[in-house]
Amino acid sequence: MALPAARRRERVSVQQKNLVDNGRGGRARPVGGPEWIDWATGIAAEVMPLRGDEAVENAVLRSTQLYRVTMPARAGVTAAMRILWGEVAMDIKAATLSTDRRDLVLMCEAGVPA
Repeated sequence: MALPAARRRERVSVQQKNLVDNGRGGRARPVGGPEWIDWATGIAAEVMPLRGDEAVENAVLRSTQLYRVTMPARAGVTAAMRILWGEVAMDIKAATLSTDRRDLVLMCEAGVPA
């Protein structure tokens, strides 16, 4: 059963890396351009914090937070993208359709160093 609209209280954006062809068969960020660009904005979603944790990278301790984000199903969302919820940027770790295929359920992680 699809997530009721009343539970989709948050507005999120889906962003993708800002990459263009570099002329040598690869892709790179344009000079002076932002690292991320909006792919879809203003999506009604349910954002559910699941658990917090700590991660050590380059000898720096950082706190991380795992989230479940549920929004209407849409094609093209991948783990190479991220969710922007207010000022919180979340890396998408997994994307799957709900059992009735009406919702897209994303497992996301915030607080991971870039």
